[in-house]
Amino acid sequence: MSVDSSDLDRLAADLAKIPAMMVPKMRGVVAKSALNTKNIMRKDAQRSRHFKQIAPTISYDLKVHSFGGDGVIEAEVGPSGGGAASLAGIAYFGTSKPGGGTVRNPEDAMLEEAPNFYEYAFKATEGLL
Repeated sequence: MSVDSSDLDRLAADLAKIPAMMVPKMRGVVAKSALNTKNIMRKDAQRSRHFKQIAPTISYDLKVHSFGGDGVIEAEVGPSGGGAASLAGIAYFGTSKPGGGTVRNPEDAMLEEAPNFYEYAFKATEGLL
């Protein structure tokens, strides 16, 4: 008895191509959301009477890696460099003494952007399956 599995073989081959097609699409999605998150964080810092100088130091870095054949795309968003950026911890979280902790937590900016990220990801990957 023989079985024709050529349709399954083609399906498996098509499914194997999806990760490679998703990486460029999702790279753009992650970059757009990182830019939006950076802009939210900058606006939050600019509203601060005492910590507005950290706003220009907020940037993002996008990285694409491979892991076990899958693409890993990540963005790191936040103050970077020396100078005013070194005040970020105090601006966000305060100290043991009164003062600081007056700029909205960066996690809130990420959560604010999350619905956009999901929408961008859905649109970018629509039709891949």
